[in-house]
Amino acid sequence: EGNSPPEKASDTLLGLKLRRQLLPPRAVQALGRLAHPLFWPPVIVAVIVGLVAVDVWLFFIHGVGAGLRATVEQPIVFLLVASVLVVSAALHELGHAAACSFGGAKPGGMGAGIYIVWPAFYTDVTDAYQLDRRGRLRTDLGGIYVNAMIVIATALLYSVTRYEPLVLLCFLQQIQVLQQLLPFLRLDGYYVVADLVGVPDLFRRIGPVLRSALP
Repeated sequence: EGNSPPEKASDTLLGLKLRRQLLPPRAVQALGRLAHPLFWPPVIVAVIVGLVAVDVWLFFIHGVGAGLRATVEQPIVFLLVASVLVVSAALHELGHAAACSFGGAKPGGMGAGIYIVWPAFYTDVTDAYQLDRRGRLRTDLGGIYVNAMIVIATALLYSVTRYEPLVLLCFLQQIQVLQQLLPFLRLDGYYVVADLVGVPDLFRRIGPVLRSALP
């Protein structure tokens, strides 16, 4: 009869609560356009090679012990480390926006909220669903790509200053990346898996799939 079917309420347990916008869509889109050169193929290859080189140096040559000891011996340095991690988390979200914009979609606003129990930044990249699978995956991985560039920049800064807590920052940045790749929460890894298999909302389908397996 031309009526819209009733919408099912989404699961709020794994949703972002108490959201507050920090940057309007226009500002996010302008920043995304400025970052387009970062997604040119030669730059991507250079970032991947640079990250591999940093990891070989970090885990097999230098190690993280000296950076951890230097940080523990100066508790005030923990504030510096925490501040850099917060800034990198914000840049991570701008990476999603830039990747979305590079593909031809328009990112929305950027803000912060509470995800389950901890604070988190977010960027509205809903418009990325009009892109092809490659464009959506680029958007999903844009934040991790920015984290990789931050790791390289931190390692280069250490090569100049020899400030050991920067080594710990390189390590913690990659722990953040591994956390984002977990597919069990609505983090980057979840959206990568969803876009790879072509199912937009995997969590909503887990219950019906399991119930269908019962005799």
